[in-house]
Amino acid sequence: MLIQLHYSVVRFQRSKNLLIKKNIFAEYFFNICFQYIWCFNKVFTFKISSARRKIPWAVFFYLIPIRKQTAVNNLKLCFPSENERSVRKIIKECYINLGIDLLEFFYFPYLNSEKISRFVFFHNYETVDEALKINRGVLFLSGHYSNWELTAFSYSRIYNRSLKIIAKPQGGGALNEKINSYRTAAGNEIIQTGYSLRTVFEKLSNNDILCFLIDQSANPDYSVYIDFLGQHTSAFSGPAKIALKKRPELILAYGRRNKNYSYDIHFEKINYEDITDNNNESIKILTQRIQTAFEKIILEDPGQWLWLHKRFKHVRKEN
Repeated sequence: MLIQLHYSVVRFQRSKNLLIKKNIFAEYFFNICFQYIWCFNKVFTFKISSARRKIPWAVFFYLIPIRKQTAVNNLKLCFPSENERSVRKIIKECYINLGIDLLEFFYFPYLNSEKISRFVFFHNYETVDEALKINRGVLFLSGHYSNWELTAFSYSRIYNRSLKIIAKPQGGGALNEKINSYRTAAGNEIIQTGYSLRTVFEKLSNNDILCFLIDQSANPDYSVYIDFLGQHTSAFSGPAKIALKKRPELILAYGRRNKNYSYDIHFEKINYEDITDNNNESIKILTQRIQTAFEKIILEDPGQWLWLHKRFKHVRKEN
């Protein structure tokens, strides 16, 4: 018994050391990428040719195919009738999108409202104004679609409103601070995951706008199962729980990149006045409504969604 316990402790320690080494390597790798892209952007102006914007995707797609197999598995799961050529085309578009996102991200500190207004165009922005008049706060619901970072950054810069963004820490402390410094350059505030509900409720009481990304895999113990892209999979129920308790306005906020590298940012209200109860069934119904709204956006242009996430880790047959 003692011998088994000893070997269990040894295996745990080895796994822990390996995880630490992987985290150190990951942070080192992404720091190198950051430095490369930062220097690259210092050489060229923001008004760049399409060829330069596509350089990073070629590097990742052909030389460093990070999570390419994950993307293949996701697409075959969601679109089983698509052939290999169609799947490969969407994956290429996904890498192009990610490469462009990285390049544009490092221009954030240099983008004022005048520069942004030249290539970012807002539609239905009055939806947000009307929502704020109700004075119960607003939940912006979005996902890793098009340039999701630019969507939040440009809204804050143009409308001079601070978004309260719920975000996971990215990498180690130094890397996370560097990323957040770009995210907050226009006045937005980052609320790290692990926040207390009291923090969220206080922000809503102040009539603030809170931002949630809703498209990643969720722990089945703290989520609900819904239908998404043809799969019965777990989804974050947090936004639905908050909405049914505090009744803020729900707005699907997303951008879409055009062929000329301009962006159209859209705001669509998600109505839930018909859901009056606050119970498990109501939470599931509202979560499904939110995910269905976002699914529609993905299907309009699948190549702009980040298929590299392990979105379908928790899938089960419908009861």
